[in-house]
Amino acid sequence: MNRPLLPPALALRIGLAARALPGDGLRRLMPVLVEVLGLPLTERKLKELSFARLRSAGNGEFASTPRAILLRALGYLRGEIEPRIVDAPPPMPQPYRHGDMPGSLRVAVVCRSGERIDGSFSTARSLLIYQVSRQEIRLIDHRPVAANGGTAGDTPRDAARLAVLGDCQLLYARTLSNRSSASLMRAGIHPVATPEGGEARARLAELQEILRGQPAPWLLRAMGEGPRAAPEQPTRLNAAVAGSSPAAPACAASAESATSSALARQPALA
Repeated sequence: MNRPLLPPALALRIGLAARALPGDGLRRLMPVLVEVLGLPLTERKLKELSFARLRSAGNGEFASTPRAILLRALGYLRGEIEPRIVDAPPPMPQPYRHGDMPGSLRVAVVCRSGERIDGSFSTARSLLIYQVSRQEIRLIDHRPVAANGGTAGDTPRDAARLAVLGDCQLLYARTLSNRSSASLMRAGIHPVATPEGGEARARLAELQEILRGQPAPWLLRAMGEGPRAAPEQPTRLNAAVAGSSPAAPACAASAESATSSALARQPALA
């Protein structure tokens, strides 16, 4: 009799859940899942598994397991906790010299694993730095964050991160607090929150589309294009994008408003 095959994605979720449990987690977990859900195990069945059923099944196999641990295991089983590689080595930057990419922006991205936007700015231990032009996206640096440092007026956690962002015009993170957004704005860096996460290069490709269209005047100046003028606060690009910035003034220039609308239409930049 052939045994039902378990899809790799489900096998990974069950393995992570078992690893979160004390003792021989896999040996304890599998009989419980088969008893409660039956074979074959499917994504739909795992999503419908309740905490109460998991705790009471198997003659109370997990009745004495701490609630927080069992909830974490259940999160893996349901797919509510996204598997990720811990302490993955950062990607290798490409060589870059000043002037290599005329008409470009410098963008910082919070990435904990690979080149995915998957971290909060306030807890970032390192930042990936990209040079972005209309034609090219180039990873040029990987910058670790010091334990402390920064300027007066910022909290120590944010100050350490701001200290390595002096040459950047934008920053992408999965989550941004009100305090962090305000600190970035004061430093002249436009914060972009991407709650859905995703590949950094895909999000930067969306930025490229804006650069190819009608970018705001401050973006043109940051790219070394357009007339010279007094610095314009980059936070007016799209104040709502970070979820905490003040609303953009009604008198914003038409090109800037178009850029804001374009950003707002991007699902990953909502």
